[in-house]
Amino acid sequence: MAYKINRDDEHIVLPDGPATVRDIQRYVKDSPEFYELEPAEVLEVFLDEEDLMNSGAIINQSRNGEPMVDWSKYGWIKARMSVSNSGKEDVVIIAPLDSNIKEYPHPGEYVIVAKYFGDLYYTQKLNMHNSINLNSFPGLSKVYDMFTGETYKDNLPLIGNSDIRQVKAEEGDIIFNGRFGQSIKFGSNVKELIDADGDLVPDTGEPHSPNVIIRAGQGEVSTENNKPVRENINLDGSSIWMTTNQKVNLNFSTMNSKFVSIYSHEAKKNDGGKQIVINSDRLVFNAKSDKSGIVFSSNSTVGISANKEIGVVVPPTGKVKLGDYYANQPALGGDLTMELFEKLITYLIDFANGIKGAKGSVVDFVVPISDILPTAMGLVASLNELKTRMDEPKSKTVQVGHIRGPQ
Repeated sequence: MAYKINRDDEHIVLPDGPATVRDIQRYVKDSPEFYELEPAEVLEVFLDEEDLMNSGAIINQSRNGEPMVDWSKYGWIKARMSVSNSGKEDVVIIAPLDSNIKEYPHPGEYVIVAKYFGDLYYTQKLNMHNSINLNSFPGLSKVYDMFTGETYKDNLPLIGNSDIRQVKAEEGDIIFNGRFGQSIKFGSNVKELIDADGDLVPDTGEPHSPNVIIRAGQGEVSTENNKPVRENINLDGSSIWMTTNQKVNLNFSTMNSKFVSIYSHEAKKNDGGKQIVINSDRLVFNAKSDKSGIVFSSNSTVGISANKEIGVVVPPTGKVKLGDYYANQPALGGDLTMELFEKLITYLIDFANGIKGAKGSVVDFVVPISDILPTAMGLVASLNELKTRMDEPKSKTVQVGHIRGPQ
C-alpha cells in the first residue's frame, strides 16, 4: 500500500525574484518520500475451512440456513502493514495478486502489498535470509514491539529446515525452487557432475545443450551454510532429466541384461543424445480408461530387466500376445505339458515291457521273435532315462499363468 515518510521539518526561505535551480533543488530535497509498495507481515494464510470461517469469509445464504464458507477467499492472508499500521491490532485481509500462479507465504514472512482499484493485493515474499525454505522474521512491523513475540494459529506446520538449499545455477538458467527440497530448472548442460563415488566428472557433454531437470527430495546435503547443491539423479528422491547431448551418470539397479549394459554405456557418453531419464524408488504408469492404454514403441529395442520378478498379468478372459498383435497360438503350461508327457512315457514303457516276451508262429509252431526283446529293453531304458529329465525344459525365469483348456 502506498505511503509517505516526511522528512524533518526545515524552514526554507525563498529569496525574492525568480527561483534559481539551487532553490528548487532545496525545496524538492525536503519533500516527503513516497513509496507505492509496502511490505506486510503475514499473520495467517487462509488455506482451510476453519481459517476462512474464523476470518469471517462466509456466505450468509445457504439451503439449511447455516452460514457457508466463502471459498473465493481461499489463499488470502491476514497481515499487518509494516509501516502504515496504527498498532498491533491494525490488521488487514489481503488477496493474492495473481489468480493463476500462487506462492503462499508462511506466517512470520513478509510480502509486498499494493493497492489497486481500492483493494489490497500481495505478491512475492521478501528474501529476508536468502533461504528457499523459510524467510520469517516476526515482529518487524514499525509500531509493534518485536520483543513481545507474535501469536500464530494453533498446529501451524513447522517447515524450517536449514539443510534445504537452492539448486546451483549457471548463467542464463531459469529455476523454480520449492521450500521442501524440490526444484524445476530450465538450463543447459551442467559444468560439473558428481559420480557414484562422490568425485567430480569434469566433462559432462556438449556445452549449452538445453535441459529440463525436475526433482523432488534433495539428496545432497552441504556442510557449508547456504551453499547451493547440485541435482543428483542417484541421490535425489525422484528425478526426471530431459537432456540433449549430456552425460547422465545414472546407477542402474540391475546390470544383468545386455539391454541395460548397452544403454548404460550410451547414456554415459559425452554426446548421450536426446533422452529422458526417470529415477525413483517406484515408477507407476496407469491408464485409467478402457478406451486407452499404454504403448511402448521403439525404433530400435525395448529392454526390460529386473532383479526379482517381471509380471505380465491379465484376467482369465484377457490375452497376453507375444510376437504379433494377431497371435492366436496358445502357450503351453510347463508343468501340465510335462505331466502329460510323463504319462505318455509311462504308457510306452508299459507297452515295451508287455512285448518283451512276444512270440510269433511258423507253420503252427510258436517261436520267440529274436529281435523284439533287446529292442524293447533298449526302449524301456531310454524312456526311464528320459523320465529323469522331465524338469530340464522348464524355464527357471519365465512362468505363465495357465488356464486349462478342454478336458
